[in-house]
Amino acid sequence: MIFTLLFGLMAARLVVVQIVEAPKFQELAARQRERVIPLPAKRGSVLDRNGESLAITLDYKMVFVDPAHVTDPVDGAAKLARVLHEDPLDIESKLRGSGPDDRFDFIARQVDPELAKRIKALHVDGIYFEDEPKRYYPGERLASQLLGFVNLEGTAFGGIEGAYDGILAGEPGEMTLEQDPAGVPLPQAEYSQTRAQPGRSLFLTIDKEIQFFTEHTLAQAARTYNASAGSAIVMRVGTGEILAMANVPTFDANDPGKAPPDAQRNRAVTDVYEPGSAFKIVTASAALEEGIVTPKSTFTVPYSIPVADRTIHDSHPHPTEKMTVTEIIEQSSNVGTVEIGMKLGGAKLQSYMKKFGFGSATGLDFPGEVPGIMLPRSQWSGSTIGTIPIGQGVAVTPLQMAAAYQTIANGGVWVEPKLLYSTMGPDGKIETAAAPAVRSVVSRQTASKMRRIFHGVVARGTGIEAQIPGYEVAGKTGTAQKPSPGGGYGNDYVGSFGGFAPANRPELVVFVMLDDPSPIWGGSTAAPTFRAIMEFALRHLGVAPTGDAEKAARAIEHEAAEAAPAHD
Repeated sequence: MIFTLLFGLMAARLVVVQIVEAPKFQELAARQRERVIPLPAKRGSVLDRNGESLAITLDYKMVFVDPAHVTDPVDGAAKLARVLHEDPLDIESKLRGSGPDDRFDFIARQVDPELAKRIKALHVDGIYFEDEPKRYYPGERLASQLLGFVNLEGTAFGGIEGAYDGILAGEPGEMTLEQDPAGVPLPQAEYSQTRAQPGRSLFLTIDKEIQFFTEHTLAQAARTYNASAGSAIVMRVGTGEILAMANVPTFDANDPGKAPPDAQRNRAVTDVYEPGSAFKIVTASAALEEGIVTPKSTFTVPYSIPVADRTIHDSHPHPTEKMTVTEIIEQSSNVGTVEIGMKLGGAKLQSYMKKFGFGSATGLDFPGEVPGIMLPRSQWSGSTIGTIPIGQGVAVTPLQMAAAYQTIANGGVWVEPKLLYSTMGPDGKIETAAAPAVRSVVSRQTASKMRRIFHGVVARGTGIEAQIPGYEVAGKTGTAQKPSPGGGYGNDYVGSFGGFAPANRPELVVFVMLDDPSPIWGGSTAAPTFRAIMEFALRHLGVAPTGDAEKAARAIEHEAAEAAPAHD
């Protein structure tokens, strides 16, 4: 009877184990028998518009240890330490492990193939290797804030790497091996493998040569004028393609850990500032478009003008004089521009600010891009109608300003800035990026009038330093006091210059911003920086000179020599 009962219990238990609990035990056995090895995908490359490498992936190795297989941790650590130039005691600790369940620890990450061969030649028991891709930036500091970076774990941070991580990263795979209880792969056992799918590569609109020259020139300008920071953008008219986007300070994307966070920001899209007189492009364009003024309309312009609780001055004292709209912009008269703005009115001024793209992100889809700051009409004070027309009380990004100048250069049509040119799969198939969004801001006639006015700024106004022999240039200077944290304005300034060339048939826009330069004037600091960048870009792209521009440039220089240059 007892034996019958025992056999019955055993049979019942077998039913439970073999049928009811079978899936659980099968899973446990599989975990003990199988070892899953991740196979990282090879990240797609980032290339410039001509196929030049900006970010690539190298085939490196991961070196790790299984302490259960180490026979002599002291000898093994000594051998590895000599090759890796590390403390043998630290390596010995990893070889010994922390206990019987410790089966894995990193010895070295992203090891180049030559060093991996030397480590293999040591024949240290328990040391194994796996493929581990390493992201590499051939230009080191070149376009580093634009590109972002990828860390040891393959995580993308910022820039193009972060924005297009889903395209670049690909799909990781895995390999499943059968092993014995000691963790040693069984040589006759089957294994399954899911291949990693490589990521797609990106072609950017960036021109590597123009990017390099822009960065070099901007850094040189920051040193020459003692600027604390700066940004510069080169954009192709009509397409919105960004050929260069540079910032100072910068950092080495191959070693981002050594760079402070300030150096890693793409200031051209993440930082805002009050633009000052460069913003007069909006006031003048809006007034011309609305038919409130013409280029020849005259205003009586004193040295200062009261607006509600504020008094606004020109940059230098002068007697009350008659000035045309053209002269007001050429000489960058704050008072004259305020008078134009008051005649235009706050509602229409704000409407055109929105049309030009201020107060909203550009659509570049870049991580950290900010929309700028534009007060709603309900929050305007009595003096706002005096400050906004001259670029105070509004905060913008350098990219927004570049897009605004591109609008005038492009016949009054705003074009969404663009960084992605196309993508390419592992099979070499190329897919072109979506076309940028466009919208009409002002008429072609208004844009033509503004181009002539801006050409006068460079020919005989505050932008003389932006002149380029052989090319007619149009643009506008900007010098703005920086707001103080506690309110009001301090003694720090931002100097800027935005412009395009050739003036009569624009092909390129360049915008330069220098933070706290010395001297403070945009016409003396940002304008010559603009000139150097624009001249290189025009000649690099083979843009033909402007007709008899050499003769025109000599005439402009002669005319400028007889007139004292204005400041802005």
